[in-house]
Amino acid sequence: MDNSHINNITKTASADMPKGTVVKLDASDASKVVACAAADSDALGVVLDNVKSGESVAVALLGVANHTVEVVASGAITAGAKVYLDASGKVRAAPAAGDSDQSVVCVGIALTPAYADGNTVEIAHRAPVGETIAKTA
Repeated sequence: MDNSHINNITKTASADMPKGTVVKLDASDASKVVACAAADSDALGVVLDNVKSGESVAVALLGVANHTVEVVASGAITAGAKVYLDASGKVRAAPAAGDSDQSVVCVGIALTPAYADGNTVEIAHRAPVGETIAKTA
């Protein structure tokens, strides 16, 4: 059996997910994917279609797929800005500096803007990289 993949991999959805959800492998069953949380540095990719729980879905591999992907935003994002994981497999702009350092996971750069929660944004994706947003002085 050939276990190599180019650009995408097919997995089973652990829950209903919209197209553009950033996912990781399900910790209890590696044949399945679940939506990422904001701190998930083990993000695998982006689901390429709307999917119901138990259905198979193509997942574009972050940092590997040779095409851009559209992801679901959790709020406004400016084209050209880095995008970071947020809750429910969505992405967000960099958080504002606060009273303490914030750990974030970058998954790409926005190529188009998003204006509100639920909008899609096209990104030039990358393998997930943890970063720290420094606290304000």
